Amino acid sequence: MDNQTPSDLLVEIKTHTQLSEVALAALLGISQPTVNRILKNQPGCSSKSLMAIQRAHADMKSGKLRPAEQPAAA
Repeated sequence: MDNQTPSDLLVEIKTHTQLSEVALAALLGISQPTVNRILKNQPGCSSKSLMAIQRAHADMKSGKLRPAEQPAAA
């Protein structure tokens, strides 16, 4: 994993997906304040959050996690 911090991984995911913090939190199953704290490289990333970020990053690298698309017309 090239010694990337949780913040580094999350920034890559957010940039790739173009998701808001709220949508990113929903994707990862963690709270938006936690996403914000991690993006700001503040301490307090739990093992649950780290595992969710690592899973999403691996999905991104393998092509399973794609950039957000425009919502479909109703």
